Amino acid sequence: MRRLRHILTAAMVSASLAPFVGCGSSVPPTPGFGVPSVIRLQPAPTASVDLGSTTQFSASALSGAKTPLNTTFSYSTSNPNVVSIANNGLVCAGTWDNVAAPVVCTPGGVGKAQVTASAAGVTSAPTTVYVHQPIAQIRVAAIPLQTPPFVDPTLNCYTSLAGSVITPHSQDYQASALADDATGHPTVDITPSVGPFSWAESQSSVATMTTLSSFGLPNGQVQLAARTPGMTQIFASIADTTSGPVSFTTCPVQSISLAVNGTGGTTIAGNKGTSSSVAATVSDIAGNLIAPTLTWSSSASAVAAVSTAGGVTSPGAGGASITASCIAPACNINLSPPQSIYPPTPISATYTSTTPTAFNVFAASSNATCAANVNCVSSLVPISGTPPVAGTAAPLPSVPNSIRFLPSGATAFLGSQKGLIALSTAATPPTAKISPTVTGKVLAVSPDGKKVIIADTSSPVNQVFVFDTTASTASSLLISGAAAAAFSPDSLKAFILAATVAQNVVTTTLYVYSTQSALQTIQLTTGTPAPPPPMDAAFLANGMFGYASAGNLGTFDLATCDDPTQPLAPQVQSVGASISSIRPLPDGSGFLGLAVPNLTFINTAINGFPLSSGQSGCPAPFQHPPGVLTATNTVTSVPLSGSAFTPVAFLLSSDAQKIYIVVQNSTTIIVFDVLRQVQSALTLVGNLNPLAAALAPDGQTLYVSGTDSKVHFVNTVSGGDVYQVDVLPSTLCTITTGGTQPPCLPDLLAVRP
Repeated sequence: MRRLRHILTAAMVSASLAPFVGCGSSVPPTPGFGVPSVIRLQPAPTASVDLGSTTQFSASALSGAKTPLNTTFSYSTSNPNVVSIANNGLVCAGTWDNVAAPVVCTPGGVGKAQVTASAAGVTSAPTTVYVHQPIAQIRVAAIPLQTPPFVDPTLNCYTSLAGSVITPHSQDYQASALADDATGHPTVDITPSVGPFSWAESQSSVATMTTLSSFGLPNGQVQLAARTPGMTQIFASIADTTSGPVSFTTCPVQSISLAVNGTGGTTIAGNKGTSSSVAATVSDIAGNLIAPTLTWSSSASAVAAVSTAGGVTSPGAGGASITASCIAPACNINLSPPQSIYPPTPISATYTSTTPTAFNVFAASSNATCAANVNCVSSLVPISGTPPVAGTAAPLPSVPNSIRFLPSGATAFLGSQKGLIALSTAATPPTAKISPTVTGKVLAVSPDGKKVIIADTSSPVNQVFVFDTTASTASSLLISGAAAAAFSPDSLKAFILAATVAQNVVTTTLYVYSTQSALQTIQLTTGTPAPPPPMDAAFLANGMFGYASAGNLGTFDLATCDDPTQPLAPQVQSVGASISSIRPLPDGSGFLGLAVPNLTFINTAINGFPLSSGQSGCPAPFQHPPGVLTATNTVTSVPLSGSAFTPVAFLLSSDAQKIYIVVQNSTTIIVFDVLRQVQSALTLVGNLNPLAAALAPDGQTLYVSGTDSKVHFVNTVSGGDVYQVDVLPSTLCTITTGGTQPPCLPDLLAVRP
């Protein structure tokens, strides 16, 4: 024994000196022999094994410095007749024929034993091994309360508000292990012999799961406490057997109401740079006030930015809609079909500035001659300052066909037939990056700036791309003839409108894209003659309904919270208006539409709010549970002109007070005062045919480009065409090999938010 101690001591000293071997070098420590400080045994602290079955145990050792040690372990069992363990750590629920070379495991009796591992006189903590009859089934059932439960059978959910008088805040569940009887049916309860169960939850944010115990020992019970609106499933498992799922639902959100803190109203009016906050009052379907995680959205984050807590700041002048929605995966989690809940009235915010803002404007040309010439380089021309001047033209990797800014204004996306161009406008000159496989025209940008919809109707195979701005990747949808798209305020869904022509018959189709559900499709209309009518799409500012306009073929609405498992046809409603362009009002009251030569007002009344207990905040015809909210549309028209005209741009100021209609082959801009219902006009300087137009976020400047190769700066307050900035064809495109200069005109125009 003394000699053994000397050998161990020498080995330990040798190991401790190993790091110092080699002059001026560091040798990493390696596991070595020695006396363990800790021995760990796995599995621990319990194991559950069927009679006659085997399971592998393993041990590991650490030194006093917590470094691994290589050593040889010996295993022991406190009840060899129930549990036998071989020298290699393989456990038999019975007895081995030979622990040195185990082959046959002979079943013993039901019971339990403690298994340990040891080395150099150090022993691990024991693992209790439960030996039992083979488990045929595990059942999980709610434990009835001693007093009658407050669970409403029509709701079958638990409120996340502690102390509710309608539903219990939590529910206990019992797991039972069953063995087969003589007839082969799982009726024999062997729960006491199997040991503690393991529990798992599919959606841990929906409910807090706590394993229960009696006298400090697990008893096969678990408690779920309601946490976040949604549905989760729990599972119990033991001895490689798992129960079927048991559902637990934290009561879904029923309704959301928004109010400005301090005033209690739904409007914010202030100066640029001021801040305020919005409070959300949320009820679940049990009628209780709760505080779930909502998704806050702004229709114009460069004007009114909203935080995740409802704080609103105003980086710029103009108008915006603020709303908060309950959408998965943060709220109403894992419900099938999804239930997205919106407030009927959003917050309408308007900010003014005493100092006019000089916004940056960008002009480009979609000239077809340049696009067809591989030696033609297209450029983007920035215009800024007061008075405005054209800056250095930025070369583009392809001839663009559209320009859309992200809400933040940091990036502009330009569509082209050679790829999607992401333009960083903060650089001087702007820098471009192209995604060559994403071809087509930019139709829409999501309010959160994470998605861009691009439609390729020029390639042999028409398709729509949904581009992820964060990952710079795109998914494609086989949609032919896509012409318009719009995102919901929370960026959860998008309406994509397409038109196809066959045998002189035009067919319009609505596609509903969702970040959470499969693509949905419905044929809206068919009509003659071709060509397809102008189309547009938009969502109510509160997010509840989306609208699709197909020109003279009609306008339709569909609840954002539709049922994706059901056909769309019975869920789509005709609005009773034929309009070519549609713009949402920031207060959520409806839309303004253009139906040449008239202006159309669509007033949308949400009926069925506030909701009573147990009703869903989803609009009808959502049926799970039955929806109670409906949209009633009242359509009125105001004549704008005695004759038809072709609009170049239909622009609604961000505060929804003015409409500007730029007309083809006319230097007169139609102006309509929405509040006073009065029509007036603005006049452009010179002789031109307008090609494109854009409106500043604060509504004080209207930018119009035309065939005179100029961008006109029209002051909407004083009413004058005060500046005209030259954007010559040679600055918009150039033939690198020389030759005839294409007639590149500024027919693409965008203002940076």
